Amino acid sequence: MMDSLRTAANSLVLKIIFGIIIVSFILTGVSGYLIGGGNNYAAKVNDQEISRGQFENAFNSERNRMQQQLGDQYSELAANEGYMKTLRQQVLNRLIDEALLDQYARELKLGISDEQVKQAIFATPAFQVDGKFDNSRYNGILNQMGMTADQYAQALRNQLTTQQLINGVARYRFYAER
Repeated sequence: MMDSLRTAANSLVLKIIFGIIIVSFILTGVSGYLIGGGNNYAAKVNDQEISRGQFENAFNSERNRMQQQLGDQYSELAANEGYMKTLRQQVLNRLIDEALLDQYARELKLGISDEQVKQAIFATPAFQVDGKFDNSRYNGILNQMGMTADQYAQALRNQLTTQQLINGVARYRFYAER
């Protein structure tokens, strides 16, 4: 029986059929990127697009964070298709929330200066050795995160702007009309 399978696997007709199937899968996958060029985003929040790349980076970061936090238990979760689908949706929802907060902060003309970003980076304990900022540690952590210094600075600026917005709302006293 195994001999007949080997013989069939080496036949020219079977190789042609497999070749056609493989080519059709390749063309179908590539055409999605070539044809769907105008819709190459994971979500659109008002006029701001969340790119597929941005979404995949956020998802991979979350997955890596969970893997470090949960260790071997993460493998069980990763094998659960429903869980991974839910995780992808949660990451997308978080990106949408961040985009909405960012848009509202811009509408209010809130902003963080370059100096404030620099101070926040220098004050981050993860980038310090013996209480002082360490550039090699900073670069090493950014490398592990798969980010450039500019990408990290922009992400931190967005985070600080969002925090500024949240702090402003939290300090605002709401009074009910009587």
